[in-house]
Amino acid sequence: MKEAMWMMAVALLLSSLVVAQDGGENGKPAEPPPSSWVCVTEEAAFSPRDTAEDCVFDGKMWISNGYYHGNVLTRDLWWSTDGATWTRVSEATPYPGYSEMVAYDGKMWAIKGSVWNSPDGLNWTQVLEKTPFGTRGYGEVVVFQDKMWQLGCGDDVWNTSDGVTWTRVADDLPYGPRGACAVTAYKDKLWVIGGRISKPNDPPEKGGKKATTYNDVWCSADGVNWERVLEHAPWGPRMWFIAAVYAGKMWIIGGYDNVNRKNFGDVWYTEDGTTWHEFESEATGFSTRHEATVYVYGNSLWVVAGNHWPVQNDAWRLTLPDGWDE
Repeated sequence: MKEAMWMMAVALLLSSLVVAQDGGENGKPAEPPPSSWVCVTEEAAFSPRDTAEDCVFDGKMWISNGYYHGNVLTRDLWWSTDGATWTRVSEATPYPGYSEMVAYDGKMWAIKGSVWNSPDGLNWTQVLEKTPFGTRGYGEVVVFQDKMWQLGCGDDVWNTSDGVTWTRVADDLPYGPRGACAVTAYKDKLWVIGGRISKPNDPPEKGGKKATTYNDVWCSADGVNWERVLEHAPWGPRMWFIAAVYAGKMWIIGGYDNVNRKNFGDVWYTEDGTTWHEFESEATGFSTRHEATVYVYGNSLWVVAGNHWPVQNDAWRLTLPDGWDE
C-alpha cells in the first residue's frame, strides 16, 4: 500500500512538472493573465522604426513610413488584421514623409505639407498641393465634429471638411507653441496633453537642453476656447508620446523623459482628464519606448514599434473584458 501511494505521489509530481514546463495543461501554452499586454510578434515584416503613422481603415490596421537611426526615412505602407502578419502595399509612398494619417469620409488621408487621400491604400490622389499651415513636426490630425483637425504643433488650430479648404479657428492659444504632445478627441472635446516648448528649462533638462517638457492637460469643446484642467498630472513630464481612447477611457502610452534623458514605458488612463490611474499589466509588457504606433482595433489597444534605443518592430495587444474597471 505504501509503495502504491508513493508511486502515485511521484506520478502527480511529474505531471505537475510537465504542466509547468509546457505552460499549461495537455501541452497547451498557458493563457496570459487577464488585463495583460500580450506580444503578438517580436519582429513584424516591416523594418524597425519609430514615428510611423497609424490609421484604422477598411477593417485593417495601417502603418505608414517611419524613422530609422541616422535620420533615415522609410517610405512604405503596410496593413494587418491581426498584428502578426503584415502586408506591404507600397514601397514608395507618394505623400510627404511622416504625413499624419486619418480615416475620414470613406477614405484614408495623408496630411503634412500637402494633402492626399485614397479609397483603398493603393491608389492615392493629391487634393491639395500646399497646406496653409505648412509642414509641421510632431503634430496630429484627428477627426472631431465631422471635420479633420490639425493641432498639437504650434499655438494654433486648423480644421477642414474636405481636405482642400482649411480654416484657422484659433491661434495664440494659452498652452503656447506646444509640440510633441499627445492629442486626441474624447467625450466631445479636443485634448492636448503634455509635450514640449522650445525654450530651456530651469534647471536645463538632461535630454534636449533647449526644451521644456510638461505634464499638463488641456481640453476644448470647440477648438477655440481652451481650459487647463490639470497643471501637473501624476505621470512625469514627457514628449513624443501617444494618446488613445479605449474601453471608455483616455489613455497615454510611453514617451520620452527629457528631464532625465530616458524613455518611459508606463501606461495611464483617465475618465475626466483630471484623475489619472496607472495601468499595471498582470504580465510583463512592452519595453520602454517613445514614438510608438498605437491603434484601437478589434476591441484591443495596440502598441507597435517605437524607439527603445534601438528602434523596434514588435507588436503588443491589450484586450480588456467588457465593463472593465481596474
